[in-house]
Amino acid sequence: MKLKKILSAILATVMLTGMMAACSGDSGSSSAAPDESGGTVSAEDASAQEEYTVKIMYFGDATTEDTNEVAEKLTELTKPKYNTTIEMVRVGFGSYSDQANLALNSGEKLDVISSFGLSAQTMMAQNQIIPLNDYLDEYAPETKAAISDLDWQCMTINGNITGVPFNIEKASAYGLLMVKDVVDELGIDWESVKTLEDAEPIYEQVQAAHPEMYMLVADFGDIRRPLCYDPLGNDNFGILEDPLTEREDLQVVNLYETEAFVDWINIMYDFNQKGYIQPDAASSTESANSLLGAGKAFSNITNIKPGIEAEWERNCGKEVYIAPLVEPYSTTDNISLRWCIANSCEKPERAMQVINEMYMDPDFSNTFIYGIEGKHWEFVDEEQGIVGYADGVEAGSTGYSNLAWGAANEQIAYVFEGDDPNLWEELGEFNETAPPSIAKGFVWDNTNVLTEVTSCTNVLNKYVKALQAGALNPETELPKLNQELRDAGLDTIIQDKQTQLDAWLAENR
Repeated sequence: MKLKKILSAILATVMLTGMMAACSGDSGSSSAAPDESGGTVSAEDASAQEEYTVKIMYFGDATTEDTNEVAEKLTELTKPKYNTTIEMVRVGFGSYSDQANLALNSGEKLDVISSFGLSAQTMMAQNQIIPLNDYLDEYAPETKAAISDLDWQCMTINGNITGVPFNIEKASAYGLLMVKDVVDELGIDWESVKTLEDAEPIYEQVQAAHPEMYMLVADFGDIRRPLCYDPLGNDNFGILEDPLTEREDLQVVNLYETEAFVDWINIMYDFNQKGYIQPDAASSTESANSLLGAGKAFSNITNIKPGIEAEWERNCGKEVYIAPLVEPYSTTDNISLRWCIANSCEKPERAMQVINEMYMDPDFSNTFIYGIEGKHWEFVDEEQGIVGYADGVEAGSTGYSNLAWGAANEQIAYVFEGDDPNLWEELGEFNETAPPSIAKGFVWDNTNVLTEVTSCTNVLNKYVKALQAGALNPETELPKLNQELRDAGLDTIIQDKQTQLDAWLAENR
């Protein structure tokens, strides 16, 4: 079947690329697993391990019943191979980080967890997850070989590999998404939008024709920043401006005092004053998908990657145009989503075996992403490896939402209907061609300033979403934000990050 050939070719390419990159490092050993007496058994006889259940926690909308059914299907793959049963818990986007932290801190049964919405630095500092160094070679050699040395570097803090990176888009790019039917109806030249300011006459035109719509909406209270900088850690406390220009002096600076940030929030404030922005944007608990799908919204600032238009259409039921605002570039933080092993895991080697299946086995990946064939999905074109929703199922009615990007390795899975059949090849090219930040590979360890990070986070929570939604006057409120950040220890954080960056540069330049 053509699909088998496609998947085999993808796997071969992934494996070859990773193994070539790994030639300069440690080589993976043959996979083995402990038997009940404490010895090891060969990979071919891994089913002789004692019975064990691996519990996986990750994000996305799904019913408990459907999630359990998918876990049973996955167990059909892992039970004969490893004598491992799969248990899964899915948590909605809005509450995932809180629920994940609760699970990690409670000591409850948990083996594998997605880092979505969490900080790997904080998870490691708080002993919520364990390093993978002692397990990759023996229990996931295929995964180790398939991932480049640079990506592993982005996963490493003080020599500790904190997780297995998602194989998704590995670059940042942003654009203004606009609903196609409104654009077409009004004859709008959407391609003329090159900066956010260019949207103003469009918003004026659309608002006059459709006063029932919000011109620009948030996604769960968040509006993406269409700015190009290296955050040097996903908290944005101390960033690198102009990250694509090589220079001797790399200064860590306060994002919220940069000209680019100030210009942006001034535009947002102006838009808010003109009634273009969703009034409760900063506190909204609604997704941009739901607002666009319900006809309440015209635009949203979105990330850009191959297939993003089809992804939005699938999730909100509206065709869209996306005008690029920031061209693709890559930083360490683009390689930040990862699959981790929880500190409460009783048998980390068993969790590592399952992560290896998540990353390398197309059958596991397809079931994990799409659910049960015939119930959640069906083939649209089996030869091409294209799937769609099962008969009678839609995005809003499925009991198991599919999130290819939320898996370990979407690029070995089927392509969903509406996406380009060559989507994964295009995504690979997107990743390879995006220019890297001059600090890519640097990973900041925030252990020394955890108190300051917590204090600064509390300050940001008071101001930043409202500023970015244009709900606060930057002239009066931005100075307050920056003063309170300084009082909370931002300068200490920046100095700590600068010291670590200088040491990294001395070693890697």
